[in-house]
Amino acid sequence: MRVLLVADVSAERVLGGAERMLDRHVRALASAHEVTVLSRQPRPDAPLTVNVAGGATEHRLPFSGDRGPRGLWELMRGARAWWRAHRGAFDVVVAEQPFAMWALRRAGCDLPRLQVCYAFAYEEYATRHGLDWGWKHRLVGAGMRRVEGALYASARRLFVLSDYTRRRLVEAFPNVTRPVDVAWAGVEARPLASEAARAEARRELGWEGPVVVSLRNLVPRQGLDMLVQAAAILRHDMPELRWCVMGEGPLREGLEWLARQLKVDDIVEFPGFLPEEEVKRRMDAADAFMLPTRALEGFGLVTVEANERGLPVVATPAGANPEVAGASPDNVVAEAISPDALACATRELLLRREDHAARARRLHALVRREFDWARHDELLLRAVARVAG
Repeated sequence: MRVLLVADVSAERVLGGAERMLDRHVRALASAHEVTVLSRQPRPDAPLTVNVAGGATEHRLPFSGDRGPRGLWELMRGARAWWRAHRGAFDVVVAEQPFAMWALRRAGCDLPRLQVCYAFAYEEYATRHGLDWGWKHRLVGAGMRRVEGALYASARRLFVLSDYTRRRLVEAFPNVTRPVDVAWAGVEARPLASEAARAEARRELGWEGPVVVSLRNLVPRQGLDMLVQAAAILRHDMPELRWCVMGEGPLREGLEWLARQLKVDDIVEFPGFLPEEEVKRRMDAADAFMLPTRALEGFGLVTVEANERGLPVVATPAGANPEVAGASPDNVVAEAISPDALACATRELLLRREDHAARARRLHALVRREFDWARHDELLLRAVARVAG
């Protein structure tokens, strides 16, 4: 079967959760079908055709990066030209995000489609502009919601990563009555780091007491300001505790300022974007992982990645966190989305005084059992077959 996989991100390089899921879906679909990817150009000077994972070819619609009407017009114009050249070349469409698919539908593509939903783009837009929610942003947000609603209603089936997202689809778009398939995401389970390797990593990093790490884009919805405040709350009764926030984003300067204001800049580290091996080294050496999300956690793949490294997670009760982090009693879901609740949950976890190696083995086994990519891939292929059938 000839599958067209449409996305707003590129499969060429894994930069975040959206790219990671796209990369996985390309590989899964390419194992059974002929796959072509259509995406937005990731930057104006990027090539319009590249080879990606699974032996697939990725075509890109020209895109300047504009997030307003101009950008939509660019996508629509590019989609019309591309679809004229490729009409009749595919049997079924799998769409990962809304905007490139919206442009392709406007160009005349009406093939049977499986629409994937990780989170709602209009809600993510609102979180980015919450402090400047003037008429322009309200108008853009309303337009984005209409685009998404039309895509979900016109798909033959929907594919989500959590029961939480399935419920949100029903709540946000009650007119969408298409079947919804739920498949947890996963990770590639690798051997745990030995206790000797963990001790060596801690020595190299200069970590002596307990350390809580986080790996996030530094944007408002990730709630990292609450992590900094939790560090300040815990400093008095857990003075040996240290924090490491990996990742980059527009809030980095503000978070560092907040740490200075709360006098925790000496115990909260912001190393920025790190190569994957450095991220793994810090995960292996840490004692806990914090996921302080405020909103829109459609799954929380980083929770599974932390557990796969043997690291217990402290998470807010936002989005799918209770579902995913709650899959193991070694993780702790805070009672509320607040710095006080996060501090309380962190204290509870660290005071358990569990044997690190035994807990790491339990978490690793849980991931291998419950968050298996093979199961996810099977459900995806089955959903595509039903759409095409």
